This record gives sequence, structure tokens and C-alpha cells, in this order.
Amino acid sequence: MYPSQPVAPEGRHAAGPGTPGQPMRMAALKSVDGSTASNALASFVTYVKALEALDRHHFPDEYATHSDRIRELRPFLHAHGILDVMEIKNPEIAALIGG
Repeated sequence: MYPSQPVAPEGRHAAGPGTPGQPMRMAALKSVDGSTASNALASFVTYVKALEALDRHHFPDEYATHSDRIRELRPFLHAHGILDVMEIKNPEIAALIGG
């Protein structure tokens, strides 16, 4: 695993904000609307799980709503590189996000 921040030769993290000698924390990646990559991923997983649990024939409105929400999250997943490192196993979900 690669360190999240550059490390100086003496083992300390490179200079930057924070307490001297303490590791720096990664800043959350924020989208234009203020959402973070972790929020987009959490929302995506939540809607996928809900969609997989629904019967599209018995709950067409809810199914359509969850499908729309998943499609809306596609730009955030791409912008944060999540889909570059994650494979969608469910072909129906992959089709919703164009993968």
C-alpha cells in the first residue's frame, strides 16, 4: 500500500497543516455540489442493494426511482475514479451506469 502523504527521510510526514510529527489526514474529495466520494459510493451501494431487493413487476415506481438515483450517481463515481477500480458484477446495474 502506498502512503497517503509523502514521507520525509526521517519518517515524519512532509510539512503541511496539522500537528508537527503527526500524520496528515487526507482531505475528502468534494464534488461541485459538495458531496464527497464516500457519500457517492455509500449512496450507490445503498440504492443498488435496495434495487436488487425489489421486484420490478410488483414495485415499478420504486424500482424506477432507485434506477434513476443510480444513474444520477454515475458522474460522481466516474469523477472520483471509483469505477476505474471497481467492477460491477450485476449486469443490470452495470447497464444502468453504462459499464
